[in-house]
Amino acid sequence: RVWPADAVLAVGDEPISAADLEEWVDTFALVEPSYSRPDHLRKVLTNRVLHTRVARQVDPEGYRRTRQQAERALADLRAGRGVSAEGPQLQEVSGCWNDKDQDIGMDRWGRAREWSTGEWHLLETLGGWTVVRVLDKPSEDEWLPNSNVQLEHVTWYYLEPSTMKREIEEALTRMPIRVLDEEWRDVLPVWYRHLLVDQPPSTETAP
Repeated sequence: RVWPADAVLAVGDEPISAADLEEWVDTFALVEPSYSRPDHLRKVLTNRVLHTRVARQVDPEGYRRTRQQAERALADLRAGRGVSAEGPQLQEVSGCWNDKDQDIGMDRWGRAREWSTGEWHLLETLGGWTVVRVLDKPSEDEWLPNSNVQLEHVTWYYLEPSTMKREIEEALTRMPIRVLDEEWRDVLPVWYRHLLVDQPPSTETAP
């Protein structure tokens, strides 16, 4: 198997780059400031990146289909046309990343900190794709681990939200994990290391 040159880990057939992990570190560091940087990278891997990559492989066709649907909706919303009446509809949510009764999550909440208000964006979320814009948020110097945001989003799920976490965890037990860059081995928590397989020495990386 030829892996991308920037891949540092892989789960099943999905590579994970350093950039995939690094882009979420600031969000997790904001929520848990007392943790170290290696701890934040582990949190990003186990709470965001690893499970998202596994979900893609549970239903590859659903992953591609919902991405295409979300991309079309993004173009329509940016053009002021709204979303199709036949699929998921826009919903407005307000709260923090851990509000159980709001469909926000760490991913939408974290991106809201970076995005300007009023602009539509495409974001992969666990088991689906979401098109989201920020309606209201704190200023950067007022942002806290429990800050509330107001968002509008429409989301296409290819895995059933009520059961997908269990489905993903079960799939993960059957997928090999590879360390492609030894500097990143320690990012993998010990409870996943029984899934590690040695990367064959002859394996090349793509340019």
